[in-house]
Amino acid sequence: MRVGFTVVRRVRDIEARVSVPDNNDRSALVTHARVGDSFALLIGRLYYRHDLLAELLAVCPYDSLRECRVNDAALALTAYHHRGMASLERLEGDFALVIWDAKSSQLIGLRDPLGGYPLFWIQQESTVALSTSTRPLCAMLPQCLLNEAYFAEFVMMQAPRNEGSNEQCVYVGIHRVLPGTMVIARAGTENIERRTYWHWLKHIKDPGTNDLVDIAAQYRKLLRMAVQERMRGCTLAHLSGGMDSTSIALLAQDIVCAGGVAPLHTASLVYDRLPLLARERPYIESAVYRKTAIVEHQLPADDLLDFDIFADPPLHDEPYTVLSSLTMMQPFVALAVEIGALTILTGQGADEIHHQLPYYLADLLRHPLRGKPAGSSNVWQEATKWAKAQNCSPWSIFIPFGLHPIIASWVAGTRWADLLPKKDADWNIPPWITPEFARRHALRSRAIENARQIYRQCQHTGLSVTLNAITSRAGDVFRWSVTAPLGIANAHPFLDPRLLSFGLGMQSRIVPEPGNMKPVLAEAMRDILPDAIRYRQQKGHFNEVYYLGLSRNLPHLETMIRQAPIEGMIEKDILIQHLQAGSLAGVPVRQLQHLNYMLSLLKWLCMQQEWQHIPEKISDTYRISLPPA
Repeated sequence: MRVGFTVVRRVRDIEARVSVPDNNDRSALVTHARVGDSFALLIGRLYYRHDLLAELLAVCPYDSLRECRVNDAALALTAYHHRGMASLERLEGDFALVIWDAKSSQLIGLRDPLGGYPLFWIQQESTVALSTSTRPLCAMLPQCLLNEAYFAEFVMMQAPRNEGSNEQCVYVGIHRVLPGTMVIARAGTENIERRTYWHWLKHIKDPGTNDLVDIAAQYRKLLRMAVQERMRGCTLAHLSGGMDSTSIALLAQDIVCAGGVAPLHTASLVYDRLPLLARERPYIESAVYRKTAIVEHQLPADDLLDFDIFADPPLHDEPYTVLSSLTMMQPFVALAVEIGALTILTGQGADEIHHQLPYYLADLLRHPLRGKPAGSSNVWQEATKWAKAQNCSPWSIFIPFGLHPIIASWVAGTRWADLLPKKDADWNIPPWITPEFARRHALRSRAIENARQIYRQCQHTGLSVTLNAITSRAGDVFRWSVTAPLGIANAHPFLDPRLLSFGLGMQSRIVPEPGNMKPVLAEAMRDILPDAIRYRQQKGHFNEVYYLGLSRNLPHLETMIRQAPIEGMIEKDILIQHLQAGSLAGVPVRQLQHLNYMLSLLKWLCMQQEWQHIPEKISDTYRISLPPA
């Protein structure tokens, strides 16, 4: 627990241990508040605090809210005392929260809908403990055993995730508080209540119009508010030259010019020797041209390659699917520390809503659409239209967006999975997984369930894909493991639930059209982004960084595989063969996803000895005696 808290409720007492970053007096990243024997602990930030404070003013004297204006834990505790459990469900922000209610003798833990910060729990007879890290909880268990079922889910993921999709954790006996969920432990009962308070389908907000300009105007207002809520203290914005991060950076610049938090720093990775990524520099320069409110930082990045981070990765509680790509984030963090930034703004999360693809082809094939009979000729006409715009074969559109979503759940995990295009996803069981492990943990069934989660969450395939992408965004290992210990908030305005709810609603209003990559965002940023960025049809990718990094780190990765403390799950020689084939750059990056996950898992296993022996840094602790039951 480098920063965060642990709360342990026993029969006779309840104990809280808190660890804060060195700059917590400025960042207020970890806050705690106490009223009598009740208390609240919060890691992260609450947003739209003025809305909640305005509600509380109706029932609280103005002076009594003084601490709530600067202390997020105090604000949450006050809202709970005056509005009850329902007030916790309405909190907005990136946070994990624990409340001890002495009056009702109940311990409550919850996370925001995107799981901004982690929260885990265990129950050992009459003892219940919640913590922002698994390590203190491991120390309380009779044995800290690795969870093979977690490994099975991890290696079968179809898209990168920050955390598992269910309660189970990497250790047996430790449970995850899921995003948008609270757990409640009441005195006198050993049952732990789980209450899911957030369902994305129930929070879809309809724009009320099909007009692109009107929808974009509404979206821009929400996006600007999301950016402004996250700008606290010195702010560093990522600016890549792509539409997403540049939109956030330039909106932040406008807020600074309007009298918001100053100064605004931007950071851009720039390349000279990598030819494809070197093309991004003109876009970056066009974005900051004559922007006097921006302090620009260009960070040379030619030598920042994927997998370099494996030499000295940050400690993290659970395996991290995209560990290999953290290398390029290191200069951002170093710069943030150097300038004293309290906030890093990113453009993450825009693709999930804005990059609409023709998944309606699957709906046309599967069932009648709006009363019209399905017909393969209609589907083929649509596929042909998209193919012309992308200068490719209609089959390249028809198979992944029409046929693939329908048959994926039938063939996933079987030999027939080879029929699906691997450039988009690999639905096979990884060949280095031993047959016995695959049978014991039903990997085929897991592959089928993954396909259903992606394509069949709701009636419309495109909406289901978007919902899956949003839930896959839950958590932020980089935030927890790297920036939080430094007292820096890593913030993603595009992932604001208000914005996502509106974005889900506008998907039914805006029909995907070929050749128009992100129409709503482009229109919303009409007088903000340079036209060269607004009308981009493609954005830069990091395949060069991936393949060069895999090749440069090949000897180290082979050694890691051979030395990894894992038995009975994988054939190491087969894994090394696939690693060597991937390093030759002849296999599409998307097809190597399971290789990346496996390498991340093995690296995590190799770090366990170090992870278990890090001394705790406790900033504050208190114990409250409990009355006899």
